[in-house]
Amino acid sequence: MIKLKVVRWKNFLATGNQFLEVNLDKEPMTLIVGKNGAGKSTLIDAITFSLFGKPFKKINKGQLMNTVNEKELITEIEFSIGKSEWKVRRGIKPALFEIYNNGKIVNQDAKSNDYQKYLEDKVLKLNFKSFTQIVVLGSASFVPFMQLSSNDRRVIIEDILDIGIFSVMKNLLKERSSILKEEMTELEYSIKLIREKIKLEEKHLEEMKAKTDTKRKSDLDKMEETQKEIVRLNEEIEEHQDLVMSLMKSIADEDTTYKKNTELDKYKSQINKNLKKLNKEKRFFEENENCPTCEQDILEDFKKHKCDDISDDIEEMQGGLDKIESEIEKIFNRLGEISECNKKIQAEENEIRTKNGYIKSHNKFITHLNEELNKKDVEIDIDKQNFLTKELDESKTERMQYVEQKLYYDILGTILNDKGIKTRIIRKYLPVINNHVNMYLKDMDFFVNFQLDENFTETIKSRHRDDFSYYSFSEGEKKRIDIALLLTWRYIAAMRNSVNVNLLILDEVFDASLDQAGVDDLMKLFHLLKNTNLFIISHKLDVLDDKFPAKITVEKIKNFTSMEFN
Repeated sequence: MIKLKVVRWKNFLATGNQFLEVNLDKEPMTLIVGKNGAGKSTLIDAITFSLFGKPFKKINKGQLMNTVNEKELITEIEFSIGKSEWKVRRGIKPALFEIYNNGKIVNQDAKSNDYQKYLEDKVLKLNFKSFTQIVVLGSASFVPFMQLSSNDRRVIIEDILDIGIFSVMKNLLKERSSILKEEMTELEYSIKLIREKIKLEEKHLEEMKAKTDTKRKSDLDKMEETQKEIVRLNEEIEEHQDLVMSLMKSIADEDTTYKKNTELDKYKSQINKNLKKLNKEKRFFEENENCPTCEQDILEDFKKHKCDDISDDIEEMQGGLDKIESEIEKIFNRLGEISECNKKIQAEENEIRTKNGYIKSHNKFITHLNEELNKKDVEIDIDKQNFLTKELDESKTERMQYVEQKLYYDILGTILNDKGIKTRIIRKYLPVINNHVNMYLKDMDFFVNFQLDENFTETIKSRHRDDFSYYSFSEGEKKRIDIALLLTWRYIAAMRNSVNVNLLILDEVFDASLDQAGVDDLMKLFHLLKNTNLFIISHKLDVLDDKFPAKITVEKIKNFTSMEFN
């Protein structure tokens, strides 16, 4: 277990030249309160900067420096893992990055990136993304799991399940496959060249028996023709390259177009869901004379008024949907143009590679002709032909080995891709993940059935089996789902790769989006947590003051952050 004990900082954000220090393992629950802008969330940035060299907020590292003192920014964090005690010190102006184990500094000979990799891979066994998913929730600059893209969700889950090694292996395999492909191409050219040499040698052996000036003139003519062909090929290659550059400029908007298409599809899907819901509601009022639940009559005026309102909403949404579909059609046409351009680029690049291969072969041919022309008393050398034949046989054997190796790489690539072994492992843990999410939701009196599939798409059903998406819930309900996922990731990380962290920080989770009932539900859940030091950052002192055994009041005095511990 990673037990974070103490974090301290100075000249960090709004903190002055005197260290502020917070004990992270002293109390089971601590409330951090203060006005907006006082520096309540500085604790999170100090922790992430100490451990990962980057702030939690989406700001540049240089913006962490106190703007008054403008030097000697220092953060320190102390933690234990088993019986080992660790401390990490970082600083800006001057730059500082030190790791201490049981009071002794860890060797700093490696580069800064390698030093950080050592801290994450060997010590913490946790990276920044995973840390933020299992330790922190609720900051305005933080994107919860459910608001991430499918690819980003996959990265988080792979990190938590400790299966990222398969991605590393896949990348290494891809790199090796690329090298193998280049080697195979080079070998094919070599085999072709050997065959050409053999043909030339056979011809040479015949012609050398009756060497004449005519033969020399013929070789010179061939050389001249080949050189002209090389010049022509180079000119054609330049034309192909110019065309490729022009085509690439014409599709500079490819990434943004694909992104916009994805976003519009998302909006279209949401509008269709809403339209379906409204049409269902409208049919209810049109088809029912009384309420099926209370059996009371539904007044005609109320039905008419309700149906008119719903019809207006449907018309407005349909108008928006038509605009989106029109934009999607434009984007689809543009994507078609981009696709055609990419095909042309591929064709041009194939032409360039082919012509470069010809040039390479021609140059070797010219070299060979020069060698022949410079020979003086050439003897008939059958051994040379035999040597080339042997070399050809060896190259064919080598090619077969390459083919077998490529087949092996292809099979291994299939195993290592996202639909292979990683998906099998994810499928194994999905029931555990879903069970724990629903358990935590139930503890918060939020009775829905939450399910993630292997593509990390959510399905949420109510008691009445109605389907919902994450975005169909209120902000308070979303917070409950985010907290349930956060606690689930903590459980899975501890179970799967022994990454267990005592610290849990919830930034403004209780503010704005939760009513009193929501606050009570969360507090009930928090009291069930074990081996956890919980920090709640909030400005709702009136609601939360009597619910926490410890409190830190954050204030700004003369533009510097100060803390009062109660």
